Amino acid sequence: MNKHFIKLCALVALCTPIYGCLDSSLNDDPDKVHVSRLAQDNLYGTYLTTLQRNVVAEDQNDFQLTEDLFGNMYAGYYAGTQSWEGGYNATTYVFPDGWKDRPFSVAYTKVMSNWQQLRLKTDSSSVLFAVGEVVKVEAMHKTTDIYGPIPYTRFGLQTPVPYDSQKDVYMRFFSELDHAIGVLTAFDRLNPSAKPLSNFDLIYGSDLKKWIRFANSLKLRLAIRCHKAYDGAQALAEAAVNNDYGVIEENEDNAVMQTVGALSFTYNNPFYNIYSTEGYNEDRMGASMDAYLNGFSDPRLSKFFAPAIDGQYRGMRNGMRNGKNFQGNEKLSAPTITRSTPYVWMNAAEMWLLRAEGALLGWNMGGTAKDLYEEGVRTSLAQHGLSDSADNYLASTNTPSAYAGMRGLPAADAPSDITPAWDDNATDAKKLERIITQKWIAIYPLGQEAWSEFRRTGYPKLFPVVDNFSNGKVNTNIQVRRVPFPASEYIGNKAEVEKAVQLLGGEDTGGTSLWWDKQ
Repeated sequence: MNKHFIKLCALVALCTPIYGCLDSSLNDDPDKVHVSRLAQDNLYGTYLTTLQRNVVAEDQNDFQLTEDLFGNMYAGYYAGTQSWEGGYNATTYVFPDGWKDRPFSVAYTKVMSNWQQLRLKTDSSSVLFAVGEVVKVEAMHKTTDIYGPIPYTRFGLQTPVPYDSQKDVYMRFFSELDHAIGVLTAFDRLNPSAKPLSNFDLIYGSDLKKWIRFANSLKLRLAIRCHKAYDGAQALAEAAVNNDYGVIEENEDNAVMQTVGALSFTYNNPFYNIYSTEGYNEDRMGASMDAYLNGFSDPRLSKFFAPAIDGQYRGMRNGMRNGKNFQGNEKLSAPTITRSTPYVWMNAAEMWLLRAEGALLGWNMGGTAKDLYEEGVRTSLAQHGLSDSADNYLASTNTPSAYAGMRGLPAADAPSDITPAWDDNATDAKKLERIITQKWIAIYPLGQEAWSEFRRTGYPKLFPVVDNFSNGKVNTNIQVRRVPFPASEYIGNKAEVEKAVQLLGGEDTGGTSLWWDKQ
């Protein structure tokens, strides 16, 4: 992979005159929208389509090693019923080279490469470039949240390619989002009914108002994520929420990879082949999901999972060396995802719950923590056609259940005593746990996001892995904090990745915290 990465960087660097052209683009006047730029957008719009299709890897093997076996497992959504690599794999805190290389490879050969082509062929004040910037940030924030420091600001501009600190990557994210919001706002105000990218946009069908809300929402997500590490986070979050277009508030504005979209494209959800009997038949409900959804009598349970052969909803503990020896997938609950299930990048419920957390911090989020929390839960239930359940659910004092164990799967006490019902007399820590627990449920199955929020807050309280083979590098109770840098980088980009370890501020292991990960 690294040879292809180096060649890609070198090729793009030859085609890029100076780095200043990118910096200056962030200062262009967004009101200067020209007809020629619309023609340019129409000519090169397929780069946007390809970029969108790689935010979440379509290839099932890429998906498994970028989204599933890291984020989905570490978030407690699923457990693996296989013993990959003889049980010594990322789920048991061992990181095989091919596993830790894949998210990096996909990010640079399928995301950044397409964005660079977009950048080289379009004007920085074009609608196409602006939407592409937002999509790039959506993809690449997951990459930095996996590894920490990554090549970003200098990608394609020089070889060997240097890494940026995670703080610098986040600062560039915010600059890019602000630039995109400015360009799209200016165009939308001049052309309120125009849809210049309708032949290429798989997410919003070129509804620019929705793209602006999504960009603001992404800005809010990232600002909340880094607020313990960056003093400017509050201003960024408040600017996103109070922008004229605001953030996503309605489910109709959810960012969704459509099943059938532009260019007669048919979307096949890559996760289907991971868990289904037609595919790998591997993932099943995680024990943490079992505990919370069953304990809460959560009405979303049957929307997320199918009952096991005995009619019950049952999960499995994570991080078991002998997962393959369970020999009883039918006794566990499988996801209800089908080939045609749209993939949701971001939903309205997440935004309400992020705002609830912001309000808990004393920020101007447009409401109280309680009201925003309850709106988030209602919005999540509505997303799944369960609006009639909202009042009873929000009044519920049910708590997570213990995990009973079965067929050699170790039992565990209930992970928490949190309830869906709000408690004004609770401590701020308990209020935060309530908010994050409901966000964890609401954003399912976005395991990468859920894992990031777990690392950032410690919530929801998740069962630890059964087998930890990290040789003391990852604390079982604190759980894994990141994925080590790719082995291929130590071969082909050794000097730069060693500098990246210095930027990381700790050993290149799964136990070292990221920049924003401050408990």
